[in-house]
Amino acid sequence: MTKVEREIRDTLNDLPRVFDFTCEWVEGGDLSFLFDVDVVYFVGCGSSYYISITMAKYTSGRLGLETKAIPAGEIHFCLDENLGKSGLKRSAVLVSRSGESTEVILAGRKLKDLKIPILGVTIEENSSIFDVSDEVLVLPIEEESIVMTKSFTSIVLALQILVEYESDDGRLKKLEESIRNVKNVVDRSYELVEDEDLTKHRRFVFLGAGVYEGIARESALKLQEMSQSTTEAFSTYEYRHGPKSMAEDGVLITMFARGEEEEERLKRELEGYGGKVITIGVEGSDVFLGDDPTISVFMGAIFSQILGLKIAEEKKIDVENPRNLTKVVKIDG
Repeated sequence: MTKVEREIRDTLNDLPRVFDFTCEWVEGGDLSFLFDVDVVYFVGCGSSYYISITMAKYTSGRLGLETKAIPAGEIHFCLDENLGKSGLKRSAVLVSRSGESTEVILAGRKLKDLKIPILGVTIEENSSIFDVSDEVLVLPIEEESIVMTKSFTSIVLALQILVEYESDDGRLKKLEESIRNVKNVVDRSYELVEDEDLTKHRRFVFLGAGVYEGIARESALKLQEMSQSTTEAFSTYEYRHGPKSMAEDGVLITMFARGEEEEERLKRELEGYGGKVITIGVEGSDVFLGDDPTISVFMGAIFSQILGLKIAEEKKIDVENPRNLTKVVKIDG
């Protein structure tokens, strides 16, 4: 078993620990600086940016706050075009698995200069993210692989917990209960990939709306990183507006299902063009995440992690050493 596969399977044991740890961390601190604001920025690079997209939408949906997900490089290199000269009360969440991603640290310095309070989220103690953050949540997990798998899932879960504590409407318990379904998601994902021979497709498309837009983008990235596959990702209904011209035989389209009737119409339409469509999400999906599509979002990327792993095996690609990638991206600055 590769290190990457072991870390995907470690998710089963790590998530309950992440849940308990994060709840205790929230109860022992004061996050009023984060949510008692007019707008929250979520900032990251790569997979951490896709976490930011997911959690910006989750936070808006649950707390009614204005949010914005911004790639860290955009803040450092294009600050005024992203933040403007707002008089609003603002806060920021910086996400970096390593706590060392140069663009995230540079973005943190810019935000700090603007006196915007910052929560850093990482899995590494004593990392550079501490230098630019007012508070840092360090999750109790280890991940050695270059490709983010269980750390992605764990960080999304942890940030969901922070939001649910703030909402205080009883959904925290539902979030805890949903962790019990992770084993089923892992097992069903392996079964679906192998039984349906999904690795044989030549192009892969991921569609997600709302909180699942970020999950769709992460899913496409996972296949690129792990298996050097040709992938695309779109907000679900945007796929109709031009990109569907590429839907044909040999294209696998993964749709993150929220239980909306229009999703079924879109699925039939795309299958009519020859594409194969599978669904991940609510009851009736090929991979069932849970009845509440937003609560279950932390599990959304597991299927693509397993699909990417299996495609890599088929292509005889070394997932431990993905081409052109390093665990931490550092630039001069």
